[in-house]
Amino acid sequence: MILRDRHVLVQLKKRSGQKPYLTLPGGKQDPGETLAQCVVRECAEEIGAKVRVGPLLHVAELFQKKDAGRLHRLEFLFLCTVADGYDPKLGPAPDPSQIGTIWASLDTPPARFKPDYRTILAAKDAPQYLGLLDE
Repeated sequence: MILRDRHVLVQLKKRSGQKPYLTLPGGKQDPGETLAQCVVRECAEEIGAKVRVGPLLHVAELFQKKDAGRLHRLEFLFLCTVADGYDPKLGPAPDPSQIGTIWASLDTPPARFKPDYRTILAAKDAPQYLGLLDE
């Protein structure tokens, strides 16, 4: 999670036949890679930014619908920073459905976030383990 002035840096995504939605940068961990190394690599690929990985803030579980059933996914949310002059852009290897990178207000309607981390991002007392979230 990259926060700045009540905004969070997010990927703007769109799949065929769906409305655009927002997700946090990140992705699958490669074998032999630490969680922090994964965050650095994924951010470089998706948002074209070198990030500094800070503390682990939250852990969440999600069940993602797939053609073959449900995928059980764990998400680790670290507080990260980018250079002050960073302008949102697509990285060199964005996700296939990624069409942009933007600073989204924490006041953005919840239907646009998948999953909806807005309330967690705005709360100073959110628990570290978030439990099962809907995607």
